[in-house]
Amino acid sequence: MPRSEKAQLAVDLYKELHSRFHWTPETAWRGIALLLLSCEVYTNRWEAFHGVVTYVDSNRFRDEGTKVKAERLTAYLAQKLGVPREDLCQTIGAYWQRPEIRALQPHNLVGHAFRSLVTTTLQLFGDTEIQYDEEADPHAEFPGYTFQTRSRRARIDIIARRGKRPVALVSTRWRYRHDRLDLSDEALAYVPALRRQNPSGHFYAVVGEFDGGRLRKLLDSCPPKSPNAAISAAVHFAPELIRDGLGENGTLEFLRGLDWLIRQTFDWR
Repeated sequence: MPRSEKAQLAVDLYKELHSRFHWTPETAWRGIALLLLSCEVYTNRWEAFHGVVTYVDSNRFRDEGTKVKAERLTAYLAQKLGVPREDLCQTIGAYWQRPEIRALQPHNLVGHAFRSLVTTTLQLFGDTEIQYDEEADPHAEFPGYTFQTRSRRARIDIIARRGKRPVALVSTRWRYRHDRLDLSDEALAYVPALRRQNPSGHFYAVVGEFDGGRLRKLLDSCPPKSPNAAISAAVHFAPELIRDGLGENGTLEFLRGLDWLIRQTFDWR
């Protein structure tokens, strides 16, 4: 499907930033952080919130431990972006500062923007022989199959092709609830059809979630915890923010980064 105007705006902003900072596969995540992370929360409108990155649901900030972790993450992100800590909250959230975006409820917006930014990152830094489509109709891609998914009008977030051959499917979630891990459901629905056309095809779950428990639940559905899983790998746009910024322990060691996924594109056949 054609990309929405608001998702295209996120892509245009990303490309403008890239032309200024000249990111690499290892630093490409910084554009997503600059655009989509924020120190604000949205209720009926955007509001400042504790002066730290709101990396989890706002109600979690009642816990002092969450505030301590948020400060650690904020300081780490400022260091990585090369800005003073006191300027970080004015630096990030650039997408939400746009007047055509700021007045809108952000939940669906951020999902579409994140999907399109993941696609753009793969296009900019990955194998240039791979073509991508967003919100692909699974029935058109894999005729004759019935797909058991939560949505009656389900779409594949990103489909990657080498020539006319599908080589990878990517489902993206900026955030998700632990009791609604439909990434696994989508993999179980789509992978048999994909593998029928291409036995070497992959399915990836790409997320922006920061909650360790939710990430571990996703990793339980991936290798090596689940060796024959339909999901090839769980990918976070910036796992270093979790490992080094939040100080999460080694239970997330198999969470991959965007740079890893970019390298995978050259092997997709």
